[in-house]
Amino acid sequence: MGLQNSNIIICKDIKLDKSYKDVLDYTEQEMVDLCMEHAVRVANNYSFIRSEKNVIKTSFSYEDALKCNYLAFQNPDYSNKWFFAFIDEVIYANDGTSRIRYTIDEFSTWFDYWNPEPCFVVREHVRDDTIGVHTIPEGLESGEYIINSCGSISSKLDTTILWCIGVSYVPSNTPFYTANRVYGGVYSGVTYFLFKLTESASNFIQAYASMGRLNDIVNIWTIPLAIANVSYVDGWSTGTLEGLSITFRVLPNSAGVTTIESAVNIASPTDIDGYTPKNNKLFTYPYNALTIANKSGCQVEYRYEDFIDNSPSFSVIAVPSPSCSGWVYPINYKKNNTTGAGYDWGLPIAKYPMGSWNGDQYTNWMTQNGINILGHRFDAVQTQQIGGMLEALAGGFTIEQGVGGIGSGLGKLFSSVQTQYKASMIPNSIGGQVNSGDITFASGNMSPTYYKMTIKSEYARIIDDWFSRFGYKINRVKLPDQTSRVYWNFVQIGASENIGFSSNPTRSVPASSMDLINSIYRAGTTIWHQHNNIGNYNLNNIIDV
Repeated sequence: MGLQNSNIIICKDIKLDKSYKDVLDYTEQEMVDLCMEHAVRVANNYSFIRSEKNVIKTSFSYEDALKCNYLAFQNPDYSNKWFFAFIDEVIYANDGTSRIRYTIDEFSTWFDYWNPEPCFVVREHVRDDTIGVHTIPEGLESGEYIINSCGSISSKLDTTILWCIGVSYVPSNTPFYTANRVYGGVYSGVTYFLFKLTESASNFIQAYASMGRLNDIVNIWTIPLAIANVSYVDGWSTGTLEGLSITFRVLPNSAGVTTIESAVNIASPTDIDGYTPKNNKLFTYPYNALTIANKSGCQVEYRYEDFIDNSPSFSVIAVPSPSCSGWVYPINYKKNNTTGAGYDWGLPIAKYPMGSWNGDQYTNWMTQNGINILGHRFDAVQTQQIGGMLEALAGGFTIEQGVGGIGSGLGKLFSSVQTQYKASMIPNSIGGQVNSGDITFASGNMSPTYYKMTIKSEYARIIDDWFSRFGYKINRVKLPDQTSRVYWNFVQIGASENIGFSSNPTRSVPASSMDLINSIYRAGTTIWHQHNNIGNYNLNNIIDV
C-alpha cells in the first residue's frame, strides 16, 4: 500500500470553466499559488490520486466542498506533478466525508509543458498596431458613411476671376498685336486676351463688331487668376480700339501645365464621429475614407493608409484652355513618392463657364460638348460579380474556422456583428453627370472639396469592442502571439492547425491532452495574464512593451 502523502487543495472563486473561452498563462507553480490563495481546505494525507478516475473520496465536509469550484492535487512519491481540475459535482457520503467528481483542466495542467510553433493564425491581438499595417477585411457591419469634416482643396480656383476672349484676328496696331500662340504646351491658332472688367471685355467685342470682325471672336470664357498665371497688378495695358478704351493683357505663353497647388496636405482623422477608438484599424478603410469631389458629379474615394505615413496630399494643376482644364491628383500615393505617381488616380476640376455673344456658334457647341467626361462606372451586375469574387478570395480563411465544439463561441458572436449592409470594397471610379460648371461657378465653389468620411460612432464603438475582445484577422503562418498585450491576448488558429507539441521528453503531454489544447486554440481562446482581471474588458489592454 502506498504512502498517504498525496496533496489536495479545494478552492473557490477560480474564474475558469470547462468552456476554455478564458484561460490563464500561469506556470504550474503559479497555479498552485493561486489555488492556495483561494483555498477552502487543504490536506496532504491521501493515497495515490488517479487523475483518470475523476472522483476523489475526501474527508472534507459536504458544506466545505460545496463552496468550491476548483481543485488541485499532487502525488509527491511518483511524479511530483500537480493536476488542476474543475469540480463538477459534490456528493454527500456522511457528515465527515464527501466525494468530489471533477474534470481535469487540461490547459492549466499542461500549459508550461509544451512550446508554441508557427502555424496558420486566424486572429490575434497584434504587437504592432501602427495605422495601415493591418487592413485585411473583417466582414463587420459598418453602416453608412457620414461626413466627419470637409474643406476646400484650393481657394485660388474661386477667387479673382478674369474674362478671356479668343480671337482669330488680331489688330496689327500696337499694343494689340501679339505672337503668343502656345498655351499649356499646345500650339493654338487663336490669341487670347484677358480682361479684369466686363466693361473692357464689352468694349473689345463692340470694337470687333465695329470693324466687321465679330466672326473672328472664337470664344469667350472665364479663367481664375491662378490658372492664367499672371499678376493682377503688373503687365496690364490700356489702349484704344475703334475709339473705345480697353484695359487688357495677352494671355502669356505657357509651355506646360500651371501648378495651382504643389502639395495640399489633409490631416488624417483622430476620431470617428467624435469617438476615439482604442484599435487603430478603425482609422483604415472601410471605417475611414477620404473622398474628393469636384462639385460637378465626379468623385474619387481614397484610403488614408495608401498614402505615405497615412498623410494624404494632393497637387492641383491646370492649363489655360477654353473653360480651363484642371486636374487634382494624389501625391505620395500607393506608398510611392515618385513625381506624378498618383496622376491616374486624380479627377478633373469642374469646367468654368463659357460666355456668349451675337452670332456665337462656338459656345453652343462647347456648352453641349465641354463636359467632364464620364468615367466608367460599374453597373449593379458588375459590382455584384466583383464583390462576389473579392468575398470568395477574402473568405478563403474565415473567422468561423474551428469555432465548433468546446471553443469561445466566436462563430455565434460573429454572426451578430458581421456585414449586412455591404459597402463596396473597391474605391469608386470617377463618374459624373453632364458638366454643371455654370452653377458651380456662380456659387463660388469651383474648388474641389475633400470629405473625411467615417462610419457612425455607434458602429465604431461596436467594432472597437470587437477588436478589443478578439483582436484582428491575421490569416498568416506565424508564431502565435500570446503575450503582446498587458491584460489579455486572444488567439485563434486554423481549423486543422496545431499550436504546438510537447517540449520536454521527461515530462511529455499526453496525446489526448494535447489534442484538447489544440482544439481550444482552433476555436479561439482569451489568454489572461492575471487571474483577478479575467472577464474585465474595461481595462485598457495596451501593447506590452
